[in-house]
Amino acid sequence: MKLLAIAKKLWPPLAVFGVLIGGWYALAYSLDNNFASGDGSALIIPPPHQLFVGLNDSTIDRIISATYISASTALVGLLTATIIGILVGIIMNLSRSLESALWPWLIALQVTPIIVLTPIIVRVAGPTFGARVLVTVLIAFFPIASNTLFGLRSVSQPLHDVFTLAKCSRSQRLVQLELPAASPAIFAGLRVSAGLAVIGAVVGDFFFTRGTPGLGRLITYFFQDTRSGPMFVTALVTAFLGLGFFVVVETLRRLIVSPWHQT
Repeated sequence: MKLLAIAKKLWPPLAVFGVLIGGWYALAYSLDNNFASGDGSALIIPPPHQLFVGLNDSTIDRIISATYISASTALVGLLTATIIGILVGIIMNLSRSLESALWPWLIALQVTPIIVLTPIIVRVAGPTFGARVLVTVLIAFFPIASNTLFGLRSVSQPLHDVFTLAKCSRSQRLVQLELPAASPAIFAGLRVSAGLAVIGAVVGDFFFTRGTPGLGRLITYFFQDTRSGPMFVTALVTAFLGLGFFVVVETLRRLIVSPWHQT
């Protein structure tokens, strides 16, 4: 029975995976001149069985180094965005006037494409690690700030009344009531920001032409060098990096929130 239950859970995603692999093969072999290199290797999209063609030790080392740069940028950016986002959410929760003053600018920053802001940041701050982190923070902190505000505003009034009767201070109310009650919403924002942090680290990397390249610049290099296999491998590493960030945040949510809150 357990095997049957496991099979029922696994077959839908496995079926979709099979469809994706089949579509991948169909696209690779339907493109004109995809195999016009003369040695049988793909120039545009490699089929799955040729994914690791041209992946030598030097290329693997470059991908590992680029992964470290992008992962560290995304991690520091996500942690910084979490701190700033929660603080901004708390500040806006203090009064409607503060929310009215800050919210339009947060919206403006959110709707501005990060690819527009990145060249300006590089010009002002230079191609430094701090500039990479800033790009990541700008794209990742809004979901945390907005969800923190939503969570803080969603605390029920009867609970506030209990803390009022107990004559708790504003800091006690925040730490013991509002932040714990808002934690499910905060983690919902974190799950979104986890993926955005990786996107910011990779997209921002396109503009950082100095220093050790991250995954974004490495993808560009392989594309310009018509090395489709390493390019797709690097893209898959990027996808798994984003998935890893999401899994870590989801694991933390299950450990911290799930024991007392059903979602």
